[in-house]
Amino acid sequence: MLFRALLAASLLLVSRAPSALSLQGEFVCRQSTQNNQSLSRTLANGASVTVRPVAANSLQQTCEVIVRDRNGKTVFEDRGFNTGIEPASGRDIDNDGQPDAVVGVDTIGGTPGSWEFPVIPFAPSSRVLLKLPHAKFDFETKPGKTLIWTAASFENLSHGAADIPTVATVHEFRPSGFIDVTPDYCKALLSGELMGLGNLRAALRTLSRQAKLDSRTDAGRPEDREDTRVAGTTVVLQQIYCGQFDEASRLVLEVWPSQEQSRVRKDIRDAIVDRWPDLAKRLGAWN
Repeated sequence: MLFRALLAASLLLVSRAPSALSLQGEFVCRQSTQNNQSLSRTLANGASVTVRPVAANSLQQTCEVIVRDRNGKTVFEDRGFNTGIEPASGRDIDNDGQPDAVVGVDTIGGTPGSWEFPVIPFAPSSRVLLKLPHAKFDFETKPGKTLIWTAASFENLSHGAADIPTVATVHEFRPSGFIDVTPDYCKALLSGELMGLGNLRAALRTLSRQAKLDSRTDAGRPEDREDTRVAGTTVVLQQIYCGQFDEASRLVLEVWPSQEQSRVRKDIRDAIVDRWPDLAKRLGAWN
């Protein structure tokens, strides 16, 4: 039950950033490319992953991905508008000491959030372990273990598509399931010490003493105030996810004019309720 709940939660964490497969890597089949070729990678355990163009189906999906075990048996196949082999394929994703495959399938087309990334281990049997949203596989922060970073976006808390508040989360496969280990990294996150999806340096740098004062008093350029409030929303959300409710409340007081603070708190609380109901319950009388 716990694993299913964590899995369901992980599938809600959709990044606003373009999928890594849509931007880089040799092993990608794209619907928009006329000269797609069949491309394969063989993993260290003898398994293979192939992306290839196929005849369009009723949905006009023209790319396929196939995963075969070391004996040539097909253990996974899917179609999409675009498909790819994630660079992390062949690494140990689920922390069992064995190589795994990670593929990407664009099931809708046209939007970065339409990609899903099945994780396919081969031991003790070949299967789809789970399907991730856009994620960063981190092999360096915790040597010998893989951390999986995702970012939850909050479009409804932004006034423009360019700057959308996000919350970084990190999970790790353990014997007990796919575990949210974000609390272990909250201090580093909120100190701006991490890179990748957990990088809050830009937001924290934006929240200078003068920028917060200008935002709170409606001084300075409107675009600068908007940047400060987007950064403030991002940090407040991250603080809430990390259980730092008092710090989040204090930042609202520092960034927004007094007449807007109640609305901002309500909007943030409503967004948390929609995304993470259990976390919203912990907010209690957050103000």
